[in-house]
Amino acid sequence: MAGNPTASEITVRGVLAKFDAEFASVADAVANGEFALWIGSGISRQAPDLGNLIERAFEYIRERAIDPTTTAAYLPPLEELLGLADVEPAHVRAQFDQPLANWPEHDAIIDHLWNKYSRVLDIRIAGTGLDFILWDAIDIRQAFEQPSPPAAEHLCIAILILEGAVQSIASANWDGFIEAAVERLGNGVPGILQVVVDPDQLRGPAGRARLLKFHGCIVHATREPSVFRRFLVGSYTQIMDWPENHEFAAMRNAVVDLATSHKTLVLGLSIQDNNLQTLFARAKQVHPWPWPCAPAAPAHVFCEDKIQEGQRDVLRLAYGQAYNVDPAALHEATLLRAWGEQVLIALVLKVLENKLTRLMVLALTTLGKQPIASALESLLKALRDDISDLALPGPGMHDRTAFVNHAIALWSRMLSIFRGGALPANPDGYESLTSTTPKLIAADQNAQAMGLGRLAIALALLQYGRVAGCWGLSQPVANDLASGAMTARASHPGGVDRPLFVVKSATEAIALAYSGAYSNGNAVTVHVDDTWHQMVASGASARRIRSAPGRTGHVDVTHVSLGNLLARCGDAATLKKEFISEMML
Repeated sequence: MAGNPTASEITVRGVLAKFDAEFASVADAVANGEFALWIGSGISRQAPDLGNLIERAFEYIRERAIDPTTTAAYLPPLEELLGLADVEPAHVRAQFDQPLANWPEHDAIIDHLWNKYSRVLDIRIAGTGLDFILWDAIDIRQAFEQPSPPAAEHLCIAILILEGAVQSIASANWDGFIEAAVERLGNGVPGILQVVVDPDQLRGPAGRARLLKFHGCIVHATREPSVFRRFLVGSYTQIMDWPENHEFAAMRNAVVDLATSHKTLVLGLSIQDNNLQTLFARAKQVHPWPWPCAPAAPAHVFCEDKIQEGQRDVLRLAYGQAYNVDPAALHEATLLRAWGEQVLIALVLKVLENKLTRLMVLALTTLGKQPIASALESLLKALRDDISDLALPGPGMHDRTAFVNHAIALWSRMLSIFRGGALPANPDGYESLTSTTPKLIAADQNAQAMGLGRLAIALALLQYGRVAGCWGLSQPVANDLASGAMTARASHPGGVDRPLFVVKSATEAIALAYSGAYSNGNAVTVHVDDTWHQMVASGASARRIRSAPGRTGHVDVTHVSLGNLLARCGDAATLKKEFISEMML
C-alpha cells in the first residue's frame, strides 16, 4: 500500500516490515521478554457492548422512576443520567413511560453516555451499595455469563506466553478471554498463567506469565463474590480513589513495579484514567526510563492509529524535559500505527521465525557449516512473509480469528508429527516450539537435541523448492494422519498431491507407518537426521521402500534424509540442488 497506511489499513505483513526495520529493536525486545503487555477494552470486542450496558442501566432506573412505589428513590438518578447525556429532563418527561429504545434521542443519549461510563456507574441510589448500578442495575454477572470464544488477539497473547516471550501482563479488562485462551492452547494445564485479582494471589505460585487484573475480574467476582466483588473498579469515584485506597496498595505496587522494570506495549488501552497515569508517574520516581534510548527499544510503544491524549500524558510524565526536545520524533518512535490484532499476529510470526533461525544457526554451526545458515535465513523470512499474507479477515468477518485458529491447528499438526509421528492429542491446543527466549536458546539443550534446528533447515529448503517453482505447498487435503503435515505437488505437468511429513528420526517414521499414515502409497517423508538412511543403506534405496516395517501390502513412500544431505553437501547451493533432486516429486 502506498504511503503510510493507517492502523486499520496496515496488513500483518506491513507490521512485519516495521519489525524488520524501524521497530526491529521492539520486536527483539518483545521476543526476549523485555516488554509487558498493557491491555484495554480495545482487544476485547466480544465483551458485552458498552452501549448495551448503558442502556440496561438506563432502563433499570427509568422503570423504577415511573413506579409510584419507587419514584422517590429513582427519579433523581434518572434526571442525573439525562443530565450526563446533556438532555433537559423536562423536555423528555412525556417519554418516561416508554423504553429508551423508542425515544428519538436514543442514539444521542447513548453516544453522550459512552464516554461518561464511569460517571454512569457512579450514580447512587438511596439505601443501596456503592456498586449498585454495576452489580444490580446492569447485572454485570449476567452480561458476561456466556462469553464468546477468545479472539485472535487473546490467542496470540496465549501463544506468546507459551513461547516464553510475554511474561507479564497488566489488564484493565474484567473479562476472562486471555485466561480462556491460555487454558485452551495450554491443554488445560493449570498454573501456566498466574492471575492476580486479590493481592493475596501475588503470593501464589509463579506461572510462565503473570496477569495483573488491576481493575478486577468478572469471572472471579461471579464465582466468589464475597472475595472478589470489591475489586471491580469502574465508577469515577473508584477510579479516583484507587491510587490511595489501602485495599489496592499491594496491587498498585505490583503494577508500578511492572511499569518500572518492563517496557510497555499498549494494546487497546487509551490510558485516559487518572489512576493509570499516576502509576506511570510513580514508576518514573522509582527509576525513570531514558530518552533517547537507542540502541535499546523505546520504553513505551502504542498500538494505535495516533497517540491518544492519555498516552501523550504518559510520555510527558515519563520523559519530562526530554519530551520537549522533539515531541514529533518521540511520537514517531513510540507509535506503531497498527491495531493490536495485526501487531500480535506479526509478533507471533516474528518470534517463531527468530527462534527457528537461531536453532538453525546452532545446528549448522555444530556441523561446522554455519555459512549455510546465512544463505537459508532469507528463506525462513520469506516463508514467514508468505504466511502473513494469508492473515486476512474471514469471509463476511471483520477480524482474523479464523486465520489464527487455522494457523494454530496446522502449526501444531506439523510439530506433533515431527516430534511424535502422530496428530496432536488435543486438536484445540498449541504445540510450543520452545518456551526459551531466542537469546537463551543456545543454552536450551532440550530444544537442540529435539532436532528443531534441522526442522528449520527442512522448512527453508521446502520454501526454496516452492520459490524455485519445483513444487507447491498447501494445507493437508483432510484432517486424518495419512494427509500429512502438508501437501506437496510437483509443478511439472502431471504432478499430483502428495502428503508430506517432516520427522525428527526413523522412530517417528515407523510410528507413522504402523498408524497407517503411508497407506495411500505416495507419501513423502523428510527425515532431519540420518538414521533412516543408515538403516537401509545396506539394502534398498534410502529414498524408497516397498513395505512399511512390520506391515504387509504394497507401499511406495519417498524418504529423504536431510541428515545425509547435510553430511555430504559443503555449501548452500549444493544442499539446495541435492534436496530438490532427492525430493523428486
